[in-house]
Amino acid sequence: MFGIREKVAQTARRAGLLSGGLLLCTVGFGFLTTAAWFALLPTVGITVTALIVGAAYAGIGLILIGVGSVQTKGHRPAQPQQAADAPDSPPIVQAFMYGLQAGTQADRARH
Repeated sequence: MFGIREKVAQTARRAGLLSGGLLLCTVGFGFLTTAAWFALLPTVGITVTALIVGAAYAGIGLILIGVGSVQTKGHRPAQPQQAADAPDSPPIVQAFMYGLQAGTQADRARH
């Protein structure tokens, strides 16, 4: 019905891949932080090592915040299909389609 199964499957697959990637990156960053800590510690001491590692994370975080807050100009999201206007569908399906369209529009507005 309206390709909802395909959209749900695609969204679930995307969410699974993003979650797995995020988990692996988190573990990797933990190992990289430990390795950087042990490499810097004998050279510059514990205080400077903590400053360097903290500054690196804060800098990367600020860069990601900056990149995430930039809005691209000229991007217009496609108009969603008006499947909820079907006269023969039950009210619960219309409410679901309305919510799905609102979520899609909010997601597109965010990107």
